[in-house]
Amino acid sequence: MHRMNHAHRHIDIRAQDPVVASWIIKWLVSGPKPQPNAIFRRLILHSQTKGRTLVLAVVATTMMTIIAAAQTGAMWAYAWIGIEVAFGVMRYLALLDMLKEQRSGQLTSGYTMYLGLAWAVSFSTGCTLCVMTGEWPLILLSGMVVAGLAGGISSRNAGTPRFGFAVICILAIPYTVAMIFSPIPNMYLIGLLLPAWILGMAVLLFENYAVLLTLFLSEQENKWLANYDQLTGLPNRTMQQQCFSELLLSASSGSGRGNQPLTVLCLDLDGFKAANDRFGHAIGDSVLVVVAERLRSCVRDCDLIFRAGGDEFIILLPGTSAAEAALVADRITGRIAEPMEFGGQIALQIGVSVGSATFPVDGMSADALLRAADHAMYAAKRRGQRQADLSNPSHEAIPLAPDVDTAPRHTRRNWAGSAA
Repeated sequence: MHRMNHAHRHIDIRAQDPVVASWIIKWLVSGPKPQPNAIFRRLILHSQTKGRTLVLAVVATTMMTIIAAAQTGAMWAYAWIGIEVAFGVMRYLALLDMLKEQRSGQLTSGYTMYLGLAWAVSFSTGCTLCVMTGEWPLILLSGMVVAGLAGGISSRNAGTPRFGFAVICILAIPYTVAMIFSPIPNMYLIGLLLPAWILGMAVLLFENYAVLLTLFLSEQENKWLANYDQLTGLPNRTMQQQCFSELLLSASSGSGRGNQPLTVLCLDLDGFKAANDRFGHAIGDSVLVVVAERLRSCVRDCDLIFRAGGDEFIILLPGTSAAEAALVADRITGRIAEPMEFGGQIALQIGVSVGSATFPVDGMSADALLRAADHAMYAAKRRGQRQADLSNPSHEAIPLAPDVDTAPRHTRRNWAGSAA
């Protein structure tokens, strides 16, 4: 399991592993600005793995080649049919290979893009030959097909606008040049439309790209917010439940070595509420950020830290016995107790109470272990601030609310002795 404690919304793109194997293909499929790998992969897949649109395009272009062969009876037209069918089959197989590569996490080879460029050259050559025949039906039909393909590419390749624009240029420019030099009178006027048409296709492509990118980034942001704490960047309770279940399954399987230890630490800050009330929520938020950073410095890369809510944190220590967890808890209490300074004007010191429970001694399920660690944490808190306590199966459950008493003052004293 990879570590999730250092997850952050702002991803360092330069640190990402490459998604595509070739720098040429990477440039072709990239947008105006670099994006995180998760977004980059989605943009490529969105543009290069639409099987149904590819099949429809192949059918349309193959029909074009058949009509050209029937109209001219030329050998090049019959050869064009075979070439178009071959390209269609190869592009579809390359599409399937790309899906397999992405599922297995491999680098994208770029075969779909190479084949797409080669197909564009081939089809553009055929359309140019249609213009050179001088037959109006073929000239009009090839122009309609090229325009239709350009419109489809501007939508299908919205995630890879540079590649889409390259394909459109390969399709349109040779056809337009052939129209300009056609012996048919006034056909050169078609060339006057080319700059504006090319510019319009480019604008459309990049507008579609911007819309698609905004959608994917919003989805990623929403997913992040659902699983991580926005303030500290730590995974939240939702992620904790998922990770705890996965770690328990791994610990119980033990790879044939029996159950492996898994320790959970429940932490509750001492004095945080007073600091938050005295100095304000801004300082309180800063304290939580500092605590999260200090917790990260006290654990291993394989350990997982979660913010359960408020000033409560949970740490999962895979492969860690109760005795080893006690050392980690002592290290945490000492680190958290170090003074904190904010802006050179506010200095404060808080503590933390830690309770631990270890699988399989203190429980066999996530709920049982969390309850045991929570009880141990409150036992430590009752003994005084900055304490750590190991779970003991014989411990009675510690009440999390004050005992009801008819004397209000006595009730307040009971609460103060057991609350954070």
